[in-house]
Amino acid sequence: MTAALLDLLTDARLDAVTVTPETGLVTLSLWRPTGPARVVVGVGPRVVGVGLATRAPLYHAGPRHPLAAAMRAHVLGRFVRSAAFDDDGSLWMTVGDAELIARVRLFAARHGDVRITGPAGEAIVTWTGERLRPPHVCEPAGDLDAVGDELLRVSDALAAELRCGGLLKALRSLAKKLARRRENVEGDLARLDDVPRLQRTGRLLLAQGAKVPRGSTKATLEDWEEGGTLEVTLDPAFPAKQQAERFFQQAKRVQRGEAQMWARLELVARSYDAVRALEAEVRSAEAVTADALEGWLGAARALGVRDREAAPGRGRAKEAPRVPFNEYLGWKGGRILVGRGAADNDALTLRVAKPHDLWMHTRGASGAHVVVPLERGAQCPQELLLDAATLAAHHSDARGADFVEVTWTEKRYVRKPRKSPPGRVVLDREKVLALRPEAERLARLLTSRREG
Repeated sequence: MTAALLDLLTDARLDAVTVTPETGLVTLSLWRPTGPARVVVGVGPRVVGVGLATRAPLYHAGPRHPLAAAMRAHVLGRFVRSAAFDDDGSLWMTVGDAELIARVRLFAARHGDVRITGPAGEAIVTWTGERLRPPHVCEPAGDLDAVGDELLRVSDALAAELRCGGLLKALRSLAKKLARRRENVEGDLARLDDVPRLQRTGRLLLAQGAKVPRGSTKATLEDWEEGGTLEVTLDPAFPAKQQAERFFQQAKRVQRGEAQMWARLELVARSYDAVRALEAEVRSAEAVTADALEGWLGAARALGVRDREAAPGRGRAKEAPRVPFNEYLGWKGGRILVGRGAADNDALTLRVAKPHDLWMHTRGASGAHVVVPLERGAQCPQELLLDAATLAAHHSDARGADFVEVTWTEKRYVRKPRKSPPGRVVLDREKVLALRPEAERLARLLTSRREG
């Protein structure tokens, strides 16, 4: 069997390669004068062995996988000048001027690997199968065709199982985020109950404020509407009577945001139900086909799941560094980055944003820095600009206002004075956008949030 495989490899042209990272399967497509052939090499941790196959694997990584990219650059389109098996089970192939070495055995619980070395023996790439648990090694025996078919069968079944598991994990995580988001919106709606109290406080302060000494931080007012007394916290810099308007404005702001909150709640609830329905569909499937899995992944992407989030688990992952922004998807999928706090605003503006990116902030109010990543020389589309301005207004003290002015410029014109507090910047050039926030636009943007 070994001699037949070596004869097949020698003088064949290596035309294509696919890699199934979850199982450690590498598929080599060869061309010979007698016809095409396909060699499958399993280096672990899930499948181990070498055989011939009549079809390609159902599941494999894209062309940007490091091994696939290296082979495309150094060995594809070249002829196999020699091939041999080592005593330890490694397959050696000289392809053009490079050497391709596939170790197909596991020794001392170590994984096999695939290496490419250059003409002078320099290492070009070394790839080891993903370190997934629990191990499920398939090392079939038999003729080359039987071994190849078994390697493909086991690899496809395990890859489907692992990818379904990664998808279900991502859907559960997204459902939890949406549930928290729904609770937050419901909490915002509960603030509507405060409107009568805020209005009553404003009326009482307007009527009795003249009796409160200037500079007071608190005042006890007679509540002739509901009886008893009402204690109010004041700003000592202003007369108490003038501060009644603050309570009226707070009540109006909450009332103005009611339509936006209900629209957002409806969108979040709809997304949550769709995620749960997709999760139930995946769980209840009796058999997983490649077409079904691709359809589920496409539906998950439409709901906001990124491919890396749905990738099969790889054991305990390292804690990811904190990202100083949350990401939203605007018009036609355009990215909008919103700072998560004052210090995060500095990090987003000074370390993340590029000089040609669009930078935005609500004028005359404290709030988040907003960045729209752009290609060099590109103009920000009007709809994407409005989306970013809507988020800037929402993540500021002007939230809920009927009219907001938003400052925007290229990041290159934003600088931070020395020893200035976190989030404080100076603009050398700016434009101002007059914005009337739209409830539907805001609800769509908030639903698209991807947390940092």
